Amino acid sequence: MRLSEKLERYRADRPDEWTMDEFARQARQLEDALLDARSGFLYIRNSHGNLYGVGFDRVEEKAKEALDT
Repeated sequence: MRLSEKLERYRADRPDEWTMDEFARQARQLEDALLDARSGFLYIRNSHGNLYGVGFDRVEEKAKEALDT
């Protein structure tokens, strides 16, 4: 189950501290993965320029918003 689905499901149930710890752990894993992916995209963009149809700007905008940077 995706983290967003878990959060929606447990929102009304008042999750215990262990469940919240698991949510936080999964969120950190997602943040780390997104940072790695963003770095890769930036490297490709810097190396090869704006490639048509890749959506660098869209990915960068969403990554910045998600990472609050």
